[in-house]
This record gives sequence, C-alpha cells and structure tokens, in this order.
Amino acid sequence: MAKEIERKYLLSHLPDDLVITRTQEIDQTYLASTDHESLRVRRLLSNGEESFTMTHKAGKGISRDETEFQIGRELYEQLTERLHVIPLRKTRHKVQLDGRSYDLDIYHNTVQHGLITIEIEFDSEADYHAYQAPSWFGEDVTEQGTYVNSQLWQDIQEQAKQG
Repeated sequence: MAKEIERKYLLSHLPDDLVITRTQEIDQTYLASTDHESLRVRRLLSNGEESFTMTHKAGKGISRDETEFQIGRELYEQLTERLHVIPLRKTRHKVQLDGRSYDLDIYHNTVQHGLITIEIEFDSEADYHAYQAPSWFGEDVTEQGTYVNSQLWQDIQEQAKQG
C-alpha cells in the first residue's frame, strides 16, 4: 500500500511553454465512495493502448493510503455496465515544470464547465508543506471536497438524474 500525498490547484489558463510528456484519456467510475474511502475503476487510453485499473483509497486530507492494480477489460465492463452510470471523463497531461512532474486534468463532463486542475504528488508531508506553487496556478483546492474526483463524479450522477 502506498501513501498518496498531493496538492491540487485550479487553473484558468495554460502557459504557452508547457512541456507535455504524455497524454491519457480517462473514464473513471466509482463503485463505492464515502468521506474517508473510495473504490474506483478506470479505463485509460494512451497512444492507442487501452488499460484498466481498480484503485482503493482510504483516508482524508493531504495524505491517503492508495492501492492500485491492473484489471482486465471484461471485469471493468462487468462492473461499469451493471451500474448504469456516467463515468467522469478527463484528459490527463503529464507535464514537467521546474524539474517536477505534474498531472494536468482537463475535465469534459463535470458540472463545473471548463474545469482544469493540476496536481503534484510528494514523497513526504514535509515536502508538501514546503512546496511553493508557480504564480500562474490558481486556488489551492486540495482540501475542498467540491473538487475531489469522487465528488465530481457524484455531481455528474445527480445532474443526470435531474435531466
């Protein structure tokens, strides 16, 4: 089990000199989610290659336990088709800034239209607290439940129910 220690920021624009090292299309569906725990499956498409993962996260705040493993297409489809839900859809760009790797997510179907976030993971809570974001980053939403992916997904489901 790994520890996930990360910060998440809103972005209103992207700098022209952004270095993208990899791009993935992600469909993400939650099988279970509470304030302190979630279980999700993902379909990832990168360079024409499709893969599937299942991830369990436990904890709240800046540091959470995370276990992720590969699953097959068949299991992914069995799990998602039975739910009759809409996946959270996003494009993830891996970017390099000042020698660090970031995940830049452009969301395609969230209630918050035009939502773009950027995340950085840390090896320790000390690194987390010492981090200074570039000036073009927007608000730090790390601890705002509104921007947690499981909540974004739940908002999509609620919107679909309302028609």
